[in-house]
Amino acid sequence: MEMIRRGDLYTPEQYSKILNEERRRIIEVKKERRIVSKTFSFLFENRDTILNQINEMIFVENVHDEREIDHLLETYNKLMPEKNEFSVTMFIEISDEKTLLKEMTRLVGIEDSVYLIYGDSEIKCIPEEGRSTETLESTLQYLKIRLSMAESEKFRASKNAFISTKHRNYSETAQIPESLLEKLKKEIY
Repeated sequence: MEMIRRGDLYTPEQYSKILNEERRRIIEVKKERRIVSKTFSFLFENRDTILNQINEMIFVENVHDEREIDHLLETYNKLMPEKNEFSVTMFIEISDEKTLLKEMTRLVGIEDSVYLIYGDSEIKCIPEEGRSTETLESTLQYLKIRLSMAESEKFRASKNAFISTKHRNYSETAQIPESLLEKLKKEIY
């Protein structure tokens, strides 16, 4: 996927003029790219979703500083899927704060327990480096799914696919809907 460049970004002032329309559009994009299990949701990122995140950060934080914009580009471009790769943002969907605080210790290591399953293949997701600690500190995890050429071909031929957590306290599976699966098959190359 083509990296996001400075020329793709809006200033806060420009973005404010299209804010409502852009938010409605990206909600629809994300709705089609998100799958949900009992406790988690997984967003398969693409250029649109990542570009939106950068523009939202620039708008919300009123960023004009060139170095800060460069930092945002560097940070968020790391989320872009590369060749034979998916980039997935995992959200822990426990909305009750009391329950979430109680479960955080039980969720430690969840980012190391996520798999893409299709056909007879099982690919372990790779968590973002530097985020794992002895305690789970974030309800948001960034994952990469890297496939070999052979695995990519098998993925494109698969009839169904799943995201699964195989954690000692949280074992859940969510099927990737057919419409999203077809998109992902076209995006893997």
